[in-house]
Amino acid sequence: MSLEDLKNIAERHSFDDEAWFRLANAYVSQEMWENAIPTFERAISIRHEYAANHYDPANTLASTANILDAAFDYYQRTLEMEADYASCYLHYGYYLHGNLQTAEAETAYRKATEINPEFAVAYLELGNIEYDRSNYSLAIECFNKAIACNPDYAEAYCNIGNCLANQGMYEGAIACYEKAFGINPNLPDLLGKLNQIYVKFVPRWHFPMMNDEYRNNCYERALKRAIGDDSIVLDIGSGSGLLAMMAARAGASHVYTCEKVKPIANIARQIIQANGYSARITAFNKMSNDLKIGSDLAEPADVLVSEILDVGLLAEYVVPSVRHARSELLKPNAKIIPKSATVYAVLLDSIDIFHEDRVQNVSGFDLSLFNAFSNRSSYLQLFVRHFPYQSLSEQFEVFTFDFDGDDIKPETRNLSVPIIQSGTCHAIAFWFGLWLDDEIYLETSPFVRDTCWMQAVYIMESPPSLELGQIVTVNASHDTTHINLKLVC
Repeated sequence: MSLEDLKNIAERHSFDDEAWFRLANAYVSQEMWENAIPTFERAISIRHEYAANHYDPANTLASTANILDAAFDYYQRTLEMEADYASCYLHYGYYLHGNLQTAEAETAYRKATEINPEFAVAYLELGNIEYDRSNYSLAIECFNKAIACNPDYAEAYCNIGNCLANQGMYEGAIACYEKAFGINPNLPDLLGKLNQIYVKFVPRWHFPMMNDEYRNNCYERALKRAIGDDSIVLDIGSGSGLLAMMAARAGASHVYTCEKVKPIANIARQIIQANGYSARITAFNKMSNDLKIGSDLAEPADVLVSEILDVGLLAEYVVPSVRHARSELLKPNAKIIPKSATVYAVLLDSIDIFHEDRVQNVSGFDLSLFNAFSNRSSYLQLFVRHFPYQSLSEQFEVFTFDFDGDDIKPETRNLSVPIIQSGTCHAIAFWFGLWLDDEIYLETSPFVRDTCWMQAVYIMESPPSLELGQIVTVNASHDTTHINLKLVC
């Protein structure tokens, strides 16, 4: 039936709400919003007026079963008409938004929620408008209203995740994305959004670390030597759960492992379960300092294993973590892996390494002012052997850390270093050797092999020229969480 026919019928039967309702929906199908909206209003006003006159609850006629059934059917139909009326405003909003009439679209969406306060998709669209304006708190408020109307609204959870991610609130964003994924794993771009956050949140060094067979084999051998059938093991820094599973495979009666980064802890639990060890490994999303005997660990551990070692050894807080574990979480005679570490260093002549974080003259221009952006307070992380270099000194010992011995305190020392070759000192590189127990040793030296650990490299601000036979002083200090090396000529 044509629009003209429907219009004529409605006008001939001016009090027939159904006729006006059919006409309103016909206008919607043609996107004739200016006609559809007043036509819906007329249909609904007729229906409400008729209902008020004939189905007033105070009306004594409503006491009969037939009247009650008719009233129920009539009000049901009224709600259906109002739902379509709200939907009309929603689609009108889509039309306006698509034509970049954002303010008008917002008005249409709000009208839809006034007609139907449970209209989740309209709240979602209002949130999208606020999101586009970067009004993230208002956008989240709208998305939460959508979720209140529809608790399984995957798109709303995903959009809250977008708001949080744009504000750098990555843990909250991940939780929202994972909630959305649990509801609708096929939501477009959801896995991509999750991956973007994971890449920001999870350092890339996890992959070469997990794939480092040299490291893995050393740790597994040490665990097999340390663990008995009744051993309780504590693993600090779960990562993928690899060391915890090695400990369980070596025969530990139970393994407790903790990981502070929530997404990594969640994945570790999944990996442990997928490999069949969930009954023997308990994984916590906690710092080891927050673990308690009784509430977390059933009893103190017999073995502590950790690999919370950065290229400069200390920056992942291995010293305070082991200190706390020895005091609060381990038996007095517990075995500690690694047992000790020694830090070594060497002076290097390498303009290529220098240019990794410094600049001087380029194409005839002095660009040295750009060095204001160079890293002056910490060390670089790189594989020294991948750069051309000359050693200006033999490797020399800097510090030794006995994790199984007396409490490690901050220390400063001056080291006398003979120069074995003349050249310009562009950098001091340092690394560590690790005793996992009394026999198993691994090292991260640039002179031996590449491991998952690079070397730590301090760049000289003003590289000095050094002469064969000269004795220079290297000032070495650490505060138990960071090592600092300075060349004193």
